Amino acid sequence: MWFQRGVTDRQILRHIGGNVKAARLRANLTQDCLAELVGVHWQTVSHIENGKFPFSVVTFFKIGQALEISSNRLLDGLPEPDSERMEKIKKMMARKRKPKSA
Repeated sequence: MWFQRGVTDRQILRHIGGNVKAARLRANLTQDCLAELVGVHWQTVSHIENGKFPFSVVTFFKIGQALEISSNRLLDGLPEPDSERMEKIKKMMARKRKPKSA
């Protein structure tokens, strides 16, 4: 897992969904209005906000546009990657197969 151990995909989706909901409420939009702006069903917005729906990058970008905020703001508060673990994996994988030179 790219993020810290113990952080599940579901937890990540819930966190992003909470950020989407908070931004939607700050923008004074209903789920139905946001759905119309993004081009999805209102239930999809509900599932995103509740962390029940792994949505596409395109939908993620459109949500940011509709809410008039940077998509990066929807990622606020997510844990940083475990850099020590990432370095160990990179070293281990580098020994297995060296990249082909151009």
